[in-house]
Amino acid sequence: MPNGGPDCSGNFGFNRAIQEMAHPHPHAPEKFWDISHCTLRDIKVCNPFWTYCDNFDYGKTIPSAADTEAVELKGPITGSGLYEGYVRVPWHGAFEPNVQVPCTCSVCGRETKTGITIFHEDRQLGFCTNRHYVEWWKTQHDDPEISADFLDTPEEFYAR
Repeated sequence: MPNGGPDCSGNFGFNRAIQEMAHPHPHAPEKFWDISHCTLRDIKVCNPFWTYCDNFDYGKTIPSAADTEAVELKGPITGSGLYEGYVRVPWHGAFEPNVQVPCTCSVCGRETKTGITIFHEDRQLGFCTNRHYVEWWKTQHDDPEISADFLDTPEEFYAR
């Protein structure tokens, strides 16, 4: 089973799949993926082993409904971005970025077969790099913990 680190949603007590199945069973991995849903944020998790939340706790306790109501949300959900080393990019609210997909960058106009797309205001936006996606994301979300400063520019990303 692919695993994007121990702090992924596939190991998170607030994932309905963990609450119901504990962990993927060899005979029913599709069920685990199908029922993965963040009960803390009430959001479907399509890729639980590459989705993350700052509320992750390394404890083994499965939270109750009362625990869910008492938790203060920390930061956005994040997922794996385009590969430039190991990078996590924030979701746009309940919308998960699609990575490694063809698009035209909404920031610079570059066409790429391996970009990022996101839905915003009933339309799809494209981005050629993690940096351009996060720079746009910052125009929509006030989160000082998220920065594009360490991410590759398009020139760096496409020079590889």
